[in-house]
Amino acid sequence: DAALLRPGRFDRQVVIERPDWRDRVKILEVHTRKMPLGADVDLELIGKGTPGMVGADLQSLVNEAALIAAREDAETVGMDHFERAKDRQLLGMERKLFMSDREKQITAVHESGHALVAKCLPNTDPVYKITVIPRGQALGVTQQLPKDDRYHFQRSYLLARMAVMLGGRAAEKAVFGEYSTGAQNDLKQVMDLAEKMVCQWGMSDQLGPLSYPRGEEHPFLGRKLASEKTFSEKTAWIIDEEIKKMVTTAQRCAADIIAGNRKVLDALAQRLLEEESIDNEQ
Repeated sequence: DAALLRPGRFDRQVVIERPDWRDRVKILEVHTRKMPLGADVDLELIGKGTPGMVGADLQSLVNEAALIAAREDAETVGMDHFERAKDRQLLGMERKLFMSDREKQITAVHESGHALVAKCLPNTDPVYKITVIPRGQALGVTQQLPKDDRYHFQRSYLLARMAVMLGGRAAEKAVFGEYSTGAQNDLKQVMDLAEKMVCQWGMSDQLGPLSYPRGEEHPFLGRKLASEKTFSEKTAWIIDEEIKKMVTTAQRCAADIIAGNRKVLDALAQRLLEEESIDNEQ
């Protein structure tokens, strides 16, 4: 009710931002002060590796690490316990799922494609981990973590991100000669990102610095709500063409990288099949 916010009533608003990595380290210190930590635990490293997490997320991370250590009858909570707890939060719980060798190979090639494009392109976030262990709803995951908290996203970064998303699809086409349904979520994310670049962030050279409302995503329904159309049919056609152009350019970029590094892709996929999970250093 707007009347509640009149001067003299609830007239002061306090905006609480997500904590940056320095604040996350202090929050971790609070939640681990009574916990027997191993000598290898580096809270600063954990804080930098948890961008976007708030206090409740970090408390859950510490509790999960303690549970993992307790199940193993460990006397202290080590860095490995925190890493595994972080994997559960970022990548999801592991699923016991039988997969044929062919399915595993497709998944390994797909995830290797994401990682390879991310490593070859500038302006991308470092690859944190690749895994073909089914987690959450995914059969495999390529996880990227930024070096520091981001507040601005430049056009070059967003275009590179789109190419990384389409890297898995490009790798499947290069190795198997056809696409699979594994890129469904990738395509949805790419389309959403391209639409925001064109319609909300003015990153289309043809349309210029204008905003075009195309409906907002409902947080609970999982679909867009219809909004009043404020532009012509011709403009709508140009918007669709600009979105298509961005996605096609990103797809071509990913395909070129895969084609130029085919031996690396094959070796990475084979390594992933053998070890199931690979970190950035590997």
